[in-house]
Amino acid sequence: MRVLRAKAARKALHFYKVTHGIRDPYTLLVDGTFVHHALVGVKTNLASRVEKVLGRDVRYAVPGPVLDDLRNRGEAGAAALEFCRRRCRVIATPRACDTAAKAVLHLVGEANGQKFVVATHDRVLQSALRRVPGAPLLYFSGTVLNVDEPSRASRSAAARHERVQGRLTEDE
Repeated sequence: MRVLRAKAARKALHFYKVTHGIRDPYTLLVDGTFVHHALVGVKTNLASRVEKVLGRDVRYAVPGPVLDDLRNRGEAGAAALEFCRRRCRVIATPRACDTAAKAVLHLVGEANGQKFVVATHDRVLQSALRRVPGAPLLYFSGTVLNVDEPSRASRSAAARHERVQGRLTEDE
């Protein structure tokens, strides 16, 4: 990982640590598109790439509908399905979350209360996750794994929290 890219990743993760409480060990909520792109498109060792960005202690999690989506892809999704079965903890979602994107958005919620770091290659899902404050986003840009800079929603939520914390109480 290049020095400037590593510095940007550390800076973004530090922002989420300070403002939203997302700390080591990270729980990486993976999407099938991300795992499939990493193993088939980029042809890389996904665990080592993630380890370089997030550190050694990463817990992988995957929603149930993502596994169903990978099963439906057949032979094309076999490698990604095998990675998810071996490495990831499967998280159950309600029946209303029938697609992988809906399941990921449901688990992240409105404020990422479970402190997930989300990894996806789906552009529509990425734009929806950027509207959620406190949701760090990992994605591949070509063959490079990137941590997205903090979104506008995350920065504004942090600024609101800072303004509230900076106010004087009635006793002061």
